[in-house]
Amino acid sequence: MRHSFGGLWTRKKLEVLEEYLKFYVTALKNQPFSLHYADAFAGTGSHNAKINNSQENLIPEENLKGSVITALDVNPSFDYYHFNDLNQSHIKALHEIRELYPQKRISITENDANSFVPEFCSSLGANDRAVLFLDPYSTQLDWDTLKYVTTSNKVDLWLLFPLSVIIRMTPKDGAKIRPEWRETINRLLGTNEWEKALYKPKDIPSIADLFGSPYPEENSERLNVGELTVWLTNRLNQIFPFVAKPLLLENNGKPLFLFFFAVSNPQQKAWGLAQKAAGHIIKKYGDKK
Repeated sequence: MRHSFGGLWTRKKLEVLEEYLKFYVTALKNQPFSLHYADAFAGTGSHNAKINNSQENLIPEENLKGSVITALDVNPSFDYYHFNDLNQSHIKALHEIRELYPQKRISITENDANSFVPEFCSSLGANDRAVLFLDPYSTQLDWDTLKYVTTSNKVDLWLLFPLSVIIRMTPKDGAKIRPEWRETINRLLGTNEWEKALYKPKDIPSIADLFGSPYPEENSERLNVGELTVWLTNRLNQIFPFVAKPLLLENNGKPLFLFFFAVSNPQQKAWGLAQKAAGHIIKKYGDKK
């Protein structure tokens, strides 16, 4: 079964993930750690990218594997794989994939991601290290769930943040925010103070007063994409010891996601090499158009 979603941005996301996973297992292969890979929104293992005629020759068949197959094919291998999803058809496909990789230690769970992530992080022992991939389908991931990741001190995180959702729910004109969306935004951003931060007076084009007094809704304007990216990065930096400048993923010039890399280990010695590797990979793919 193939999961229909994405486009060229999906290929870029998976290539970034694959490059980092290869770096990670190679860098730690001689260390006394058990290496875990976890995917909280695992899907089916493969996908049919939604592409238009101008793109159709740009995605060869072999690049249609999803994050699950991408991780399983990395060499050297992780010691343990943890795949989670709520969709029954996805779970069935994951069990079929496990049969194709009998030599791999694969666990499959069917939980809400906001339950799976804390359980996974709390299961890690002193000699465990992990890469966690969070690729929510829409607004499923709670900000509070990310706090479990950072308190683990053992997880490198790749997070696909739904930038387009925030843009859609926070219209440029602050007076047009729909009240029923506020609870969802609070949950996604982990604060009810976002309105002060994401909106500025229409006659002030700078980012200088983001955390000042709230502005009247009828005279406020949302930050642009660049400013919003800075704010979201700073927000993650409040809970993670290190957060890389994210990769912006677009479709036909429209921003869709921010692909973040963050490290939970507070010791710079532990994340310094990961910082260099992830930064190099993100820059490489950020330069590709």
